[in-house]
Amino acid sequence: MEAEEFVVFMQELRKERGISIRKLCRGLCSMGVVENMMDGKWKTDRRLQNIMLERLGLVDEDYVYLLNCEDYECWEDRQHILHCITFREIEKAEELLEKYRKRYCMDDRIEEQFYLVIHAQIRRIQGCTREELSAYYEEALKKTVPEAGVVQLSKTALSVKELNLILETEHYRKEGERCARYQEVLDFVEKGKFSRAVRAKIYPKTVYYFSRCAAESSKLMDNAVLLRYCCEAIELLRECERMYYLWELLDLTMKFVHRISEELMQQGQANKAKALEELYQEKEEWKQALEEIYAETGIPKETEDDCYLYVMRGAYCLNDVIRIRRNMLGLNRKELCSGICDVKTLQRLEQGKTRPQSKIVRELLVRLGLPGEYTRIELVTGSPEVYRMMRQLRGEANEWCWEETDALREHIRGMVSMEIPCNRQVVLNKELLSRWRKGEISRETYCKQMLEVLELTLPYHAFLRAGEKYLTNEEQTCIVNRMQGLDSNSEEFHDCMSRLEEYYHLYIETGLWEGVWNMYEFVMSNIGSAWGNIGEYDRADSYNSLILKGCLCFRRMGMVYSSIYDRWWNYDKRKCSGIPVDKELNDEKELSRCILFSHLAKDERRERFYKEKLKIIRDRV
Repeated sequence: MEAEEFVVFMQELRKERGISIRKLCRGLCSMGVVENMMDGKWKTDRRLQNIMLERLGLVDEDYVYLLNCEDYECWEDRQHILHCITFREIEKAEELLEKYRKRYCMDDRIEEQFYLVIHAQIRRIQGCTREELSAYYEEALKKTVPEAGVVQLSKTALSVKELNLILETEHYRKEGERCARYQEVLDFVEKGKFSRAVRAKIYPKTVYYFSRCAAESSKLMDNAVLLRYCCEAIELLRECERMYYLWELLDLTMKFVHRISEELMQQGQANKAKALEELYQEKEEWKQALEEIYAETGIPKETEDDCYLYVMRGAYCLNDVIRIRRNMLGLNRKELCSGICDVKTLQRLEQGKTRPQSKIVRELLVRLGLPGEYTRIELVTGSPEVYRMMRQLRGEANEWCWEETDALREHIRGMVSMEIPCNRQVVLNKELLSRWRKGEISRETYCKQMLEVLELTLPYHAFLRAGEKYLTNEEQTCIVNRMQGLDSNSEEFHDCMSRLEEYYHLYIETGLWEGVWNMYEFVMSNIGSAWGNIGEYDRADSYNSLILKGCLCFRRMGMVYSSIYDRWWNYDKRKCSGIPVDKELNDEKELSRCILFSHLAKDERRERFYKEKLKIIRDRV
């Protein structure tokens, strides 16, 4: 049943979006291929499935992918290239991309498109001509949208990557940019049924390109309309805690406000012009804060590449997952495969020498305490509504809005199968956290019951034992949530910290951290804070620095203010304890930064906390 849930989910989503199979497959494959996929015959290429999901309006970072050895190697190769571009190791990126082309891009339009796009990114950084970039982007777009120049966008189904290619093709167009073309993309994005997370990846850039073009056009465009577009794009980024083209949009917003104010003054409407001053000052403060933190870390404030569109998060090698999980649970091959397959089949699977039947893999995964799906979202469900509700629930829980969290959780409980262990784990995890935060259960009860929730899928001792691990996102969340109830000086707490550090060290060491960043910033920010709480300030700062750098490189707001605060907190503790500091920090400035960035990310709970902390500091002085 679990293996069919994802197909049901895609079918429901396609019908909900009103996207025909013909639209879904145009430029990619025949209708028969899609029909087979929708019938549950999973013989299509993984990358083809992903682009179809994207055309249905979903973002791949919401999924967990268990890839076979070949697909995982391809994913690793992609991630290394993207990592090198993001961190400006351009020569290495160029070398890796050429190897990638020779290995994967023979008669594969999706891979050829990736190569052309990434090669354009590299050449742009190297300072090539607009004509060269125009050729790259035009050729890349034609790989999956061959009729882009003659068919109305409203009659197509397009992924954010394809929309981005249309923007870049227009931006580098030999005959010059056309506001009307940008407007067409803008209309498509506004009317399309994208999730907000997906919209945040393309709408701000579209608004920036359109508004910049319109502002520079000889044809006058209403500044108030352009200001509204920019403000809407900024608000979307704030809601999704992203920073794609944020600095550029703030800069444009200030220019439009200035123009409108001048027009109002010329019309003798000084009061209306003055009313805009507050908006201008707010955007100026945000822009200046961004410039300062980017300059401090040596990262460009401008969004200079589109690598964020191609980072695929949550990918793991299926063969390794089965082997690692089996060893974690202390099972030999005979014990795991009993009644499922023969030992030789399992051995070849773990060694990456065979592709067994899907039914065998599903049964092995379930026996290992994992969902029996190759591709899945947080819950095993065929309902797009549940998917949206889970995103909303996470937001309410982050704000400690427990009544709203409880209502959403109970609604979800009634819409998913609670017979599936991972579903039960998700729901009970959220329920326990809410009850503890509301003071309905003691710390001891909370820790005991959270352990039981974890062990719905994973024995605790299997996590505590040193060695290779595969942990689901929900298992990691259960562990971190439970740690919040433990004594931070206890041996158990430190064992948990060590295991989580070991788990993520490999990703940092191999340059694959973008692929797990969603969980890394959540888990390791907690670990960093824990080290600071016990006086290991240097170790805590090493995590703060890495998380801050990652957030700025990947254009994510969520942990910027937490990293700044934790850094200041460690500094303040050193100062109060008479420990020498490498760099003097201004208490008011650092806490004011935390307030500003938490406000920017609409994190009202953290904003209140920082304001209270600033008041204490001022009173102390």
